[in-house]
Amino acid sequence: MAPAVLFLNANGEDYLADSLFHGLRRLLGDRVVDVPRRDALYEDFPLDERGSLYGKGFTLYGRLPEIAVDREWPLQRALDGAFDLVVISDIHRNWEPWLRLRPELARLRANGTHVVALDGGDSAVMYPYGPTWWRRMRPWPLPRAHGRIPYFKRELQPLTARIRYFGLLPGSPALSLLARRVRPISFSIPADHLATGDEPKTKLLATHVVDPEVTELVSSVTSDYAFDDEVDYFADLRASRFGITTKKAGWDCMRHYELAASGCVPCFRDLSAKPALAAPHGLDETNCVAYGDASELIERLETMEPAEYERLRTGTLRWAGKNTTVERARELLAAVGLPLPGAALV
Repeated sequence: MAPAVLFLNANGEDYLADSLFHGLRRLLGDRVVDVPRRDALYEDFPLDERGSLYGKGFTLYGRLPEIAVDREWPLQRALDGAFDLVVISDIHRNWEPWLRLRPELARLRANGTHVVALDGGDSAVMYPYGPTWWRRMRPWPLPRAHGRIPYFKRELQPLTARIRYFGLLPGSPALSLLARRVRPISFSIPADHLATGDEPKTKLLATHVVDPEVTELVSSVTSDYAFDDEVDYFADLRASRFGITTKKAGWDCMRHYELAASGCVPCFRDLSAKPALAAPHGLDETNCVAYGDASELIERLETMEPAEYERLRTGTLRWAGKNTTVERARELLAAVGLPLPGAALV
């Protein structure tokens, strides 16, 4: 039988939590229970409200069919052994369930229940470390989760470890120590966004460009949101040979995955500066174009040989296929030793 999962969330946009829940629901069907109901992910979420979501609600939201699940008394049922896995998502702002479950870890383990934490925050700082936690959180100190349960963080980098160890250890040794207890993780994208690779490419660059130096050089692009409709946005990506992406608040960004899934080769500014354990993972010269200078980038793109472009597009689509929501859900289940279902259920 497929594992039963309790997915505890803050019911607010968090691309890590939302994409992982999407994958778990696609993989496990009604065996995964979201508490509270993650409204924005479901098909019945009002269209007139979707535009107010981060990123206009593109890519992840309004995609899941409603299915009947039991959301009554979730924590008590977890303590009674009703779930194989409890996911505390968005722990940097949804830490109360951890406070309630931590004293019961022995009971949960005796029932065969795994508990994991997801930290999808943009900051390199992890729960419950750093000035914000130390100044504002009461009771203080809040109990750490890493080292007690599997802890997954997307913006995992030397600064994460330096703050965790109060600046007493230099970056690399601190990160090596922390990496024994904290695991990297990244965003993911629904598989139905994946292009076939046969889509005709009619222009050089996708319309929405997030690097202002590129917009100064190319008159056909804009730094503003160019589309109000998701269909038009993805059509533009699929028609474009390349798309510009960069670090935003954090290194991981849904735009990386949207470009790649569309067969639009990502051009990633300053990718070489990304810490190795920070998401995204696996982007390199086989599937994207790393650059530091906008003028040099445009010259390279305009003179690129067709064979090199096709090699990059093939690598781009292969990378996107490894980063679907269902694949990320499988990775999480495998990480805690739970059996993996075959085909997705819904």
